[in-house]
Amino acid sequence: MRFGGRRRKMKAEIPTASMADIAFLLIVFFMLTSVFATEKGLQIVLPEKGEVVKIKKGNIAQVYVNAKGQVRIEEEDVSLENIKNKVESMLAVNDSLVFSLKADSRCKYETIIKVFDQLKLGTAERIAFAPPEKREKP
Repeated sequence: MRFGGRRRKMKAEIPTASMADIAFLLIVFFMLTSVFATEKGLQIVLPEKGEVVKIKKGNIAQVYVNAKGQVRIEEEDVSLENIKNKVESMLAVNDSLVFSLKADSRCKYETIIKVFDQLKLGTAERIAFAPPEKREKP
């Protein structure tokens, strides 16, 4: 006796109806659990636009950082570690000093930040960033 004749072969199939749902859920999951890096810059409070304040020349201390990262305060070479002490001694003599920080355009940004931090550690409250001098093109 024969039952059913020819046998049919069953094809294996993967159901793809819910693949879009799974992909969408994975995208949402990774978007919610990702941490986006936000770059933090210098915390500087800039004054509002207003009248120009004139400062006596004797109340301005020039701080210059050259391309190699060497620091000069008032024409005197100062190491990065000694900036804090130098600033504290200068402010002890004249507490209304404004430090004008000028850096060579080829100086590393990291060095400028370290100098700025040392000025702040030396209790300098008035720090001005001076624009670098424009070099003539050869």
